[in-house]
Amino acid sequence: MTDVQLYLGDCLDILPTLEAGSVDAVITDPPYSSGGQFRGDRTQKTVMKYVQTDSIDTFRIDFTGDNRDQRAYLAWCSLWFTACRAAGHDGSIACVFSDWRQVPILTDAIQCGGWVWRNLATWWKPGIRMQRGRFSSSSEFIIYASLGVPFEGDESPQNVYKSNPVNGIDKEHLAEKPIDVMKWIIGVTPPGCTILDPFMGSGTTGVAAVQLGRRFIGIEIDPGYFEIAKKRIKQAQQQMLLPLEILA
Repeated sequence: MTDVQLYLGDCLDILPTLEAGSVDAVITDPPYSSGGQFRGDRTQKTVMKYVQTDSIDTFRIDFTGDNRDQRAYLAWCSLWFTACRAAGHDGSIACVFSDWRQVPILTDAIQCGGWVWRNLATWWKPGIRMQRGRFSSSSEFIIYASLGVPFEGDESPQNVYKSNPVNGIDKEHLAEKPIDVMKWIIGVTPPGCTILDPFMGSGTTGVAAVQLGRRFIGIEIDPGYFEIAKKRIKQAQQQMLLPLEILA
């Protein structure tokens, strides 16, 4: 068995082709379709919604799938959660990122897809700009779910984790998560398991999976980000001396 498989394409096309029961954990950071109070705000490009400066250090290319309204987002997430369930098995888990705006919709969608919602974990990002008289938006959330009784993971992590965001100059993706955050999440999986990321982006989940000795299946719709992910995961594999298979 190869330890890494990378697919270029739409996850709704590729997920049904995965072998039933082949996925132990879904760990992913899907588009939030958020970033505003009104529908018009959400339909803007991601570089307009999520970047509050014109600094070259923070500029990144736009990414797709982030402009759905709430009903469309619920329907779309329910579809790919259902497809992920078909690739999983009894005991498989899911850990899915969300911002505060989309937690209600995403927790509904994961249950619509046939998963059992079990917990909510918090990634706390210290140093986020404060606003007088308001709570800061210094957290993102991870929805934890399972198919039946979840299998036992390698560690027993707390459901709150403190880590700085990736510096702008170091980012490969506008919404890139730190590798240590992904390793914290992977701690709820056992060694040697197979992790699926249907929204691979720049490949951070894959890098963390390789470094922790997990198998990885990654899907990315954008050819540019696919190449970035392939490069980063290949570098991680070269350090770990693992094989790589590219499926496009």
